[in-house]
Amino acid sequence: MRRTDTTALDYYLLRAEADDVEATGLVVEEFVLADDLSATLLRSAGWTPADGGWWSSAAYARTVRADRRLRARLAAVDRAAAEATYQRLGGGTLPGEAALRDRFHEDLPLSSGAPLRLGAGPDVHRVLFAGELDDRRLAELSALLRLDDAPSATGARPGVVGTGRLRVDGTNLRWDLRHVGGAWCVDVTSEPVAADPLRRLLRRLTDLARGQGLLPATIDRLS
Repeated sequence: MRRTDTTALDYYLLRAEADDVEATGLVVEEFVLADDLSATLLRSAGWTPADGGWWSSAAYARTVRADRRLRARLAAVDRAAAEATYQRLGGGTLPGEAALRDRFHEDLPLSSGAPLRLGAGPDVHRVLFAGELDDRRLAELSALLRLDDAPSATGARPGVVGTGRLRVDGTNLRWDLRHVGGAWCVDVTSEPVAADPLRRLLRRLTDLARGQGLLPATIDRLS
């Protein structure tokens, strides 16, 4: 079974060039999550007055995650900033989120196979990102994620930059910021598994990473 994560949509300003101050449109996205909170679909739509309104393209959603120059034209924003941009560009009042979901016409399927087996220990939910972090953005994201000191890169957890922890109503939540295979990811564990706190934490951590220029690509469950 799969379901849409209805907490909020992801909003991005779309610029003609990466260094432009003014936006030329908007991109709106969301991940559809299975019951185990792995991502099964990426839904997206864009709006550019120059193109005559809203469009939806799985090819664009895929390409923007692979093309650094195209990705640099996006800037993550909250809904209030998206509303202001939409109005300034002549769109009027930005539709509500239920109406925006009606603009999603061409979804990008994501892997939904059996989870990768890592061995003993709790399941890990990995949010994989496209994009790069320079030293400044890495330091800012590490602070926002409230990471402790990084373990040795040659130790038992290679690639881990640091770890954050939170306890919510008897549930221990932990997240690692990791650089693996040239990509950034956030690995999240919940002991015991508690779907609602885990869902909220995945959303919060993803938003913090988006704010530093990373673009979420998928959420996998690793066992």
